[in-house]
Formats: sequence, structure tokens, C-alpha cells
Amino acid sequence: MREEALSVQVPTGLFVDVAAHLRKSGDQRTPDDVVALALKNWLRSSPRRKGAGYQWKELFLPDGTELRMRYRGIFYYAAVQGDQLMYCSDPVSPRGFVLMVTGTVRNPWRDLWIRRSASEVWTRADTWRGTVPWMAGADRRRHVRRWTD
Repeated sequence: MREEALSVQVPTGLFVDVAAHLRKSGDQRTPDDVVALALKNWLRSSPRRKGAGYQWKELFLPDGTELRMRYRGIFYYAAVQGDQLMYCSDPVSPRGFVLMVTGTVRNPWRDLWIRRSASEVWTRADTWRGTVPWMAGADRRRHVRRWTD
């Protein structure tokens, strides 16, 4: 079922150029589909509200941050939208995301990878957690505790 659509005025020359490019490149999409995709990309790249993001314990995840988890060879993704972490169009916590994917209780700091922007590489969540300056002592205690377990 297709969503309801509105008409948007596009200069005739631009519409003809888009249609010609689609035909030449063998792209099966319609000009309407391409215009909708261009608008979605423009909205995603527009400046976001300052300060929007998700606070996960001591780690702040700005709006647009992606979280990834690999489970049984498949990658699952969640993203920060506004002030919420979203997975499958539902607001979740990092623990809730891991629980929805695996069905079991696991440590999200070890299982999740974070990418704050498309230009960054994926970094494990506990690595980000260890970069908070006031957490340095807590990180040391955690390692000591593991050695004595």
C-alpha cells in the first residue's frame, strides 16, 4: 500500500533531466521516488536541534548516532533520533535493544558498537565509556575486580 502523496512544483527542465538520467542509467525508480529520496536525505543532513541526544549512563549519544550489534552473524541497528534511542520504530534503552535482538540479558557495553557520524569508524561502547575522564578510576577498579574474580 502506497502512502498518500502531495504535488510539489519542480521546474520542468529539472524533472526532464531527472527522468532522462534515470532512463540512461537503467534505474527502475520513478522521478517521484527520486524526489522523495532526495527530500529525505536533505532532511537527514539538515542541522539538528542543539543538545538533542540520548544520555546513556555517563555517555552522551548525540542525535544521529548509530548503534550496531552483531548477533548470530546478522547486524542489527538502532539510532538516536531526537532524545530517544529507536529500534524498529520503538523507543528503547541500550539494554532493551540488546534484549529485543537476542532475547537474553547481556551486557550492552560489550555487545554494542557506536558510530556518532558517518565519517567515524564503529567503536565498541565500553571503549567510549572508558574515555570519560572522571571514569578512569572506575575503569581501573573494574579491571582489578576482574583479576580477582
